[in-house]
Amino acid sequence: MKKYEFRSITIDDMSAMTNLLMQRQKNESKVFPFLNNSCLNAKYITDMFEELFVNSEVIGMGAFLNDELVGYIMGEISIHNLRGKHVWVPYEGIAIKMEQSPELIRNLYAKVSVKWLEQGCFSHYTMIPLGNQEYYEAFQGLSFFIEQVHGVMNMKDYKSFENVSDAEIRLANKMDSAIMGNMSSIIHSYQNSAPAFIPPFPDEVVARINSGYKSLVEEDDSLVLIAEKDKKELGFQVYEPITPDLMAPDDGVELSIAGTYYSQMGSGVGKKLMNEAYRIIKEKKHNYMLADWRIANLTSSTFWPKCGFKSVSYRMVRHIDHNVTWANFTNPSNKLL
Repeated sequence: MKKYEFRSITIDDMSAMTNLLMQRQKNESKVFPFLNNSCLNAKYITDMFEELFVNSEVIGMGAFLNDELVGYIMGEISIHNLRGKHVWVPYEGIAIKMEQSPELIRNLYAKVSVKWLEQGCFSHYTMIPLGNQEYYEAFQGLSFFIEQVHGVMNMKDYKSFENVSDAEIRLANKMDSAIMGNMSSIIHSYQNSAPAFIPPFPDEVVARINSGYKSLVEEDDSLVLIAEKDKKELGFQVYEPITPDLMAPDDGVELSIAGTYYSQMGSGVGKKLMNEAYRIIKEKKHNYMLADWRIANLTSSTFWPKCGFKSVSYRMVRHIDHNVTWANFTNPSNKLL
């Protein structure tokens, strides 16, 4: 291991961080060409870092070699109803210089994680780029696990499904609020099932999502497709415009939510919804679709790659045992045992 100096990064390090992230993203775009987009420029990245430092509680660590920044990890200290107090490392929150060993990532985490624990953050959420597998492998080697997959589909690669359902696919209208509300539990019923086992808390999740689904038909910029047969809803898909960023192409739409009732599984409803969505979005001249899904949701993690979505990044997570705050060798009481 080289003789690095590890120290906290500050807003004064933005210029060097921008250069490292630009280098990382240029290499990502060799694997995912759509990432060579309008956001891949120094001004966008500098402005993004400045907003993080000014408007968020950010704790990061940099590795310096001969006083040059050659790697960094930075995370936002956040409080969430369900996640509690945690650290969120955004997609832009990790970069190392190309010629540096990926072991530097693990050493950076070893340094910064101590500071995160000092802030009471025992859950660490990290967005990992996948163009260079060294980032993913480094976090695997830190006991992080994959929670969410973020994928992008090039519309040119889509192949329409055959043997689809005979259901009717139509655009939702403002009279469909109740229908969308009825289908608001579909996704969480899958997430709650084996092997995902995600609890749908009544107040924090179920009620809020039900209300959100009902309001989707009021949004002029959302494309909501409903599958029906014999005047009974079978499933849906919702597409929304995106704002380009370092992880998203310039010309794309997001498949934000989708679901098919358990009773319709294997009947081709999801495939027919996908075919119709592709037709409409192609007519609108969009070139990419984005989607994300829980990797432990077997239905999602098998269906969306079949549609042509390719993984661009993972959300990886590590939960540290709170008992480490007292069950450690710096605790004087342990020395008395």
